[in-house]
Amino acid sequence: MKRMTQEKAEQLIKLASANIDFSQLPLDDSSTYRIFQEADTDGIYMMESEWDRYDLLQIKPSNFDELAAAIAFSHGLAINPYIYTYMKILKVHPFTYPRFTELEKVNSILSDTHGILLWKEQKEDILEYFDSMSELEREQNKNAIKIVLHEIELRGHSLSNRKFFRNRALICYKLAYIKAHMPEDFCYYHSKLCTI
Repeated sequence: MKRMTQEKAEQLIKLASANIDFSQLPLDDSSTYRIFQEADTDGIYMMESEWDRYDLLQIKPSNFDELAAAIAFSHGLAINPYIYTYMKILKVHPFTYPRFTELEKVNSILSDTHGILLWKEQKEDILEYFDSMSELEREQNKNAIKIVLHEIELRGHSLSNRKFFRNRALICYKLAYIKAHMPEDFCYYHSKLCTI
């Protein structure tokens, strides 16, 4: 059977929309996240390869931000080894990287990726924040700022576009929602679309 493409994914979602109101789709459905956590992703766009399944089994996304991050780690520029830092931050408490997160605003900007710099938009927000600082604030926080700027320099080539991957994550989530709540219909639509 052929892999799910974006075009076929959108067709499957359209077929399922006769029974599901996707404008009211809850993004916190535990049955849907279980599909990702168990890497039961046959027929899920962008998540069918062994590479994708491995990353899902490591991250076990439990919310939409984690799902978008998991896809970015598998398909964006931010591939391994940064996935291991992301997972370590989730599991090691407290995570000892104080200089990087001692600036409250930087910590807030990185909150949706558990403190790791992953998105281009995060970089832009951090640089905008530094530009808005007074000279006194820059002086008081110069060591922390230096470390953050060094991290941005190191990671600049591997940052991903958050809007792009959130859009991809929404397609994946809709497919997984259909698979979790309409499994027979999902299998039928999948077999029809992916044998063409």
